[in-house]
Amino acid sequence: MVSHSLRPAARRCPLILALGLFACGGDGSTGPSDGSIEVTTTTTGADPDPDGYTVSVDGGVGQAIETNGALTISPVGAGSRSVTLAGVAANCTVGGSNPRAVTVSGGAAAQVAFAVTCGAPPPPLVGRIAFETSRTGDFEVFVMNADGTGLANLSENGADDYEPDWSPDGSRLAFVSDRDGNDEIYVMNADGSDQVRLTNDPGADSEPDWSPDGSRLAFSSTRDGNDEVYVMNADGSGQVNLTGDAGLDAHPAWSRDGTRIAFHTDRSAGGDVEIYVMDADGGNPVNLTNRPGSAEGRPAWSPDGAQVAFTSTRDGGDFEIYVMNADGSGQTRRTTQNGIDSYPEWSPDGAYLAFRSDRAGNTEVFVMRADGTGPFNRTSHPAVDCHPTWTAGGGASVRVPAPGTAAGSTPAGPNRSVAGVGRAGAANCVRR
Repeated sequence: MVSHSLRPAARRCPLILALGLFACGGDGSTGPSDGSIEVTTTTTGADPDPDGYTVSVDGGVGQAIETNGALTISPVGAGSRSVTLAGVAANCTVGGSNPRAVTVSGGAAAQVAFAVTCGAPPPPLVGRIAFETSRTGDFEVFVMNADGTGLANLSENGADDYEPDWSPDGSRLAFVSDRDGNDEIYVMNADGSDQVRLTNDPGADSEPDWSPDGSRLAFSSTRDGNDEVYVMNADGSGQVNLTGDAGLDAHPAWSRDGTRIAFHTDRSAGGDVEIYVMDADGGNPVNLTNRPGSAEGRPAWSPDGAQVAFTSTRDGGDFEIYVMNADGSGQTRRTTQNGIDSYPEWSPDGAYLAFRSDRAGNTEVFVMRADGTGPFNRTSHPAVDCHPTWTAGGGASVRVPAPGTAAGSTPAGPNRSVAGVGRAGAANCVRR
């Protein structure tokens, strides 16, 4: 007679299960319920992060792994799992998807390999960023260091103050306020003192932009019954309509040599909003974007005048940030997150772009490198934070460390055009 202990598992299991005991043979009939994940990292490039990374499974607690290392995570329940490599420096990029999907089988080790490439470290952030915010209950113009520290309210008025723009030397800010019952353009010193009204018209005057020499301001106005681009002297005198077109002409941006002004307009056939550039006197308007069927807007010249950042819906859905050469060639997408990304603004050295985004659940000011990598939320506040403008001047410039790992990965108002572009286009930046 054969002992029970020597019977094959297939013959012993029915008896054991009938007795209500545990599954036989260490799950011999159903297979192990757990497996493991073996993670490897390979890092190449000029400046790898010496601190290494962390690996987590399904959003759990991260475990340390070296920049060129191996880690076994066990036990891991069988099934589909998500493996994330975190702690990657801003100058490094993870190849492929991150998080990485993997299937774990009981009793087996699933393999996950991350390849990281590191370039030269990004330059430090320099200067200060002014922006509009609703955190006081109404909209005010605030200023902060480029890393988000040193926050201060500059306008401090019970009405809405918004759409700030630094003078070239950083000593003054132009902005819009409805404190006198209508949208008008004002200027103030960099510390918020000496606030002076420059326009005085029943139409809405908005979107001021300084000329490179600080002697003039371009702006948008509805005083002629529709949006037009105007220019005036820095003291408010000599206000002249440059566009004189029946359509929407708005959001002027002066080229760095002062010879041209970019703006967005719906004058093209079909009424699509496009980015045009014209001479500083309004002559020779030329369409730069030429993208029928989408909305292009809010141009911003790079400090060297070689590129223009802008916002577009061309890839479907919401607005994203793009960059093109000054002649309209080389149009390249810079943001890819869900939500509205708009109001691009270059850092003084051209290494970064500030912009507004609602990817974090409400409208915030983000900063990313000019190639679109390393986006960081600089405001992180439940209020609306929007319309950044960046300067290196106006008192002591602040040098802070460049962003490290990327953080995180938006609201709308009246008037015409599409969100992110025309008068409805601030999408929760005040009323534009």
